[in-house]
Amino acid sequence: MKLLLRAGGWLGGRRGVVACLLAVTLIYLVEAFKIAPPLHNGALTASFFPVLLGVVMLLALAFVVRADRHADGDSAEDEAPMSESDQEATQEATQAATSGEPAPASIWQGALAVTLATGLYISLFASVGYFLSTFAYAFAMMLIFGAGRPALRSLGFKALVAVVIALLGYALFELVFQVRLPTLWR
Repeated sequence: MKLLLRAGGWLGGRRGVVACLLAVTLIYLVEAFKIAPPLHNGALTASFFPVLLGVVMLLALAFVVRADRHADGDSAEDEAPMSESDQEATQEATQAATSGEPAPASIWQGALAVTLATGLYISLFASVGYFLSTFAYAFAMMLIFGAGRPALRSLGFKALVAVVIALLGYALFELVFQVRLPTLWR
């Protein structure tokens, strides 16, 4: 029973989140390779971008793991002098982040929101087209990762940025990679 409690505590910590993301990314990457080889006769296939996304995610996770290891190996001698209260706060924060202590609920809520938004994006992509689904997804991501309740002016700016993201993505896929994206007018 103690082992289960200890594993549950580790899984809820920062390292547990990284381990879960690593497992999901590896499964995603394996499934992406099952679609088709990323390149066939010099042309991109349907699996190219999922494989690219999986590789980018693995690289990002590698940087997180490396940063955690680097933080664990740092000594107080390498840092600029801090007050005693700052040192205690830093030690407590580092210990909480790298130990098996549970992550704050906001981390799991954010991860769940991103997962749900991504699932909704994937399910809407073919039916409502690239522009509408990508705009909504980019806008949702900015709201999820934004701090607090945004002002009306901020919402307008976020909507503009989401439109630019959708347009740049469309140009990249259609013009550079020559991949036809689903749209409402085709």
